[in-house]
Amino acid sequence: MNYTERAKQLGFSAAAVMDTKNLVFKPEYRVFCEENRCGNYDRNPACPPESGSVEEMKEKALSYNKTLVLQTTQSNDMDYKKAKLVHNRLTESLAEEMKKDGKSDLLIMTAGPYRHHSCMSAYCVDAQEMADAVGMICWGKDGKVRYFSQVLFHDTGK
Repeated sequence: MNYTERAKQLGFSAAAVMDTKNLVFKPEYRVFCEENRCGNYDRNPACPPESGSVEEMKEKALSYNKTLVLQTTQSNDMDYKKAKLVHNRLTESLAEEMKKDGKSDLLIMTAGPYRHHSCMSAYCVDAQEMADAVGMICWGKDGKVRYFSQVLFHDTGK
C-alpha cells in the first residue's frame, strides 16, 4: 500500500514518509506539558509524567526507522477541537489500515493527546523542523490552521 496516497484519499491535506532519525527533539518543549497547557498533564496516561521521560519517549520513537507525517489544514474559523478530533480519528483509521497491510508494530503521535496516544509535544518533536524536512508548511500567513500527527513504523525495505 502507498501510505501517502492512501492518506490523501482518506482526507489528509498532505502526507510524507521520512526517516525517523531526522526528527528533531527539543527537550525544552516538555515545559508546555508541565504548564498543563492542554489540561491533561498528570491526568491522562498518554501524557507526562506517566507517559515517560523525554529521554524514554525519544528512545521509543527512534526505535522505529520510518515515520508517516500526516497533515490536515482547516480554515481559521473552524472549531479547533472538532478539527483536531477529526484529524486524530483519520490518523487512527490509517494506522488500522497499515496494520492490516502487515505493519503490526506502530507508534502513533497525535495532534494533542488522543485516547491512549501521546501527542507530538509530549515526545518533544519540533513540528516546524519536521514539516520543513518533508516540504510541508507548518505556520503560514494564509489564515489556515494545520494539524500534524505521525505514524511511526518499521520498514525493512522488503
